[in-house]
Formats: sequence, structure tokens, C-alpha cells
Amino acid sequence: MRPKDGKVETRLAHLQTLRSGMLGGVNLVMRQIWASGQKPSSIRVRSAFYRLDEMKVLKDERKPLPTKEQPFAARMVTPKGLHLRLLLTMLYAAQCAVGPGKQWDAPYPVESTAKQPLSWMSLSASVSQYAGPGIQLASQDVNRRRQIMAALKTLEGMALVRANTKPGRFTAGLQLLCENGTSTVSSAIPYTMPDNTEMYVEIPVEFFTCGWVHVLTNSEIAALLMWFDRLKYSGVVVGADEGDPVTVTYVSGDVRQGLYGLGREAYETHQALDAYQLLDVIRPEKRYDSGKWEGYSKDDSDLLCHRVSLASAGFDRDAGTIVEDVLQRRDTGGFWGRPMFSTPKRFDRFRMVSGDD
Repeated sequence: MRPKDGKVETRLAHLQTLRSGMLGGVNLVMRQIWASGQKPSSIRVRSAFYRLDEMKVLKDERKPLPTKEQPFAARMVTPKGLHLRLLLTMLYAAQCAVGPGKQWDAPYPVESTAKQPLSWMSLSASVSQYAGPGIQLASQDVNRRRQIMAALKTLEGMALVRANTKPGRFTAGLQLLCENGTSTVSSAIPYTMPDNTEMYVEIPVEFFTCGWVHVLTNSEIAALLMWFDRLKYSGVVVGADEGDPVTVTYVSGDVRQGLYGLGREAYETHQALDAYQLLDVIRPEKRYDSGKWEGYSKDDSDLLCHRVSLASAGFDRDAGTIVEDVLQRRDTGGFWGRPMFSTPKRFDRFRMVSGDD
């Protein structure tokens, strides 16, 4: 029997704790603010949040871009921390509250009150365990509040939010700033939804209402933003013998690191995202699921890269149920696999051909 992956085991335990506790309630609040607001079908995220304006050239893939040179989404790929999920949740809440081009003048407080039951705590689902010194007597809510405050301070340091009174004092309210990070201490740029003249990707609203934002890892979320961008701006439409055409794309290692700031670990999330049936990963016909090649020879061709398309199953499924099922299979069998009887992929392999074929 293969040894168990401790990270998967820990993640599974955390997810089961979330599902038995707050996740259902948080998902309900997410749906309520959508139903009572603008009812967007997708949430727009400006490209400057997850990609650079110009690609950097890396001499060694083992040495990633310095953190300060990475896009915001890549900087937020950490094992712990709510800042990526919280920022995306803020964009979701803003686009539910106001229409295009309008500022959201009254973002939610950190904690719920009798007068304002909606808060960032009511929209955040996480397992928070304080690891500081001394005896741990604080409640889960106190620890989660501490976690959210830490995330807000990180976002403030990136010029993505601003406390209303003084830096770090979010209990008195906050202002959501433009996610391109161009605000300064002396000149804050209030957040407005991107218009059609800007570059952005659209996250399906079900990413928020069905709980994906809470159960995916930071690496998986950052990778999804990259794939949304590649499909929109670098995708190719291919036909099939049956059904509608499909948009597919790929990303090479130099582009993944030099444009999106994402390392190998984030790229490898394509296996999990495929298992969740959010992406369809299409492999070259001579490449095994392990990533090894039949008759391998070194080649810089982009034909060696997996192709990726959006899976037909989509985001309109309960994320907690799907991810827990996949993680249990991964924990038991040591592989990323889709559930039995899942919707088959339109394409499973592609053939590499030369221009003479």
C-alpha cells in the first residue's frame, strides 16, 4: 500500500470539519446576497490581479520570480491565509451590490451585528486554529476573526483595501480598492467593476454560491485564474465529431512563471481540477497520466504541453461534496481520479503531428 499523503489527509479533515459546521450556512449567505442584489452571472476580475503586463524571462525554473515582481494572485499562493479567498469574495459582494462603473460605498464590517448581520465573517468559511503561545482558550469565532483581520492587513499592504480611520484599524470599516493595485497612500482608487474596455476574466457566479471559493486551495484558485485567462485570450476552438466545438488552450513553463508568477506546484493542480471536473485535461497521446513519455526525447515544442478546456460538468455543483469525494479517493488510492459514472471528456488525448502530415 502506498504511504498516505499527509497534506491530503489534513486537507480532508479540515474539509470535513467545514462541511459539518459553517460551510452550508456561508454558502446560503452567498446565495442570499446574490438573490437580493444585481444577480450577476459571472464575476469580473481585472487581468492585472493575476498576470503581469509584460512577461519576465527566467533563467532557471527552479528560481521563481521575486515575490515583489509577481502578480497579486501568485503572491497569495500560501499554504495558509484567507487573503486570496477574501479578496475574491469582496469582488463578488461588490458586484452583487452595485452595477458596472459604480463604487460600493458601504462594504460589510468584519463582524456581524444586530443592525448589520452581513459581514466578512458571515461570508468566510475556514478552519481556524490559533497557534500562538499559551493555553488555547479562544473560541473558533475569535480565531477566525483574527484570521480575517490578518488577511485584511495583508491586502492593505498590497493597496487592495484601506481602513477608514487609520492603517490596520478595520473595525471602523474599510474601503475596497481597485484590484490592479495602483492605489497609493496619498491617492486611493476606489473599486469599480471592470467595463468592456478593460482586460478581465469572468469567474462563474457558482464558484461563490456553490462553495468552490472556500474549499479549493490557494494554488488551485490561482491556477484557475490562469486557465480562465488562457482560454479567453489564447484559446483555440476545435471541432468534434459530435456536439459543439470546444475551446482549448495550454501554458508553457516559461509563460506560467514569467507571466503569471506560478511555480510548478500551482501547475500540478491541473490533476485535482480535472478530478473535480472543473477542467478537462487533454494529454498528448504518448504521454502517460504520470507525466512520463513513451519514447521520450527532449523537445521544446509546445505540443508537449497538456491541452485544457472547461469541463461540461461546470461549477453548478456542491463543491464540498465533490472535493471531499475526490480527496477521499486520493487519500485511499494515492491518485487523482474522477468519480465513477462522471461525464466523459469530449477529448481525452490529442495527437502530435508535423506540418507534413
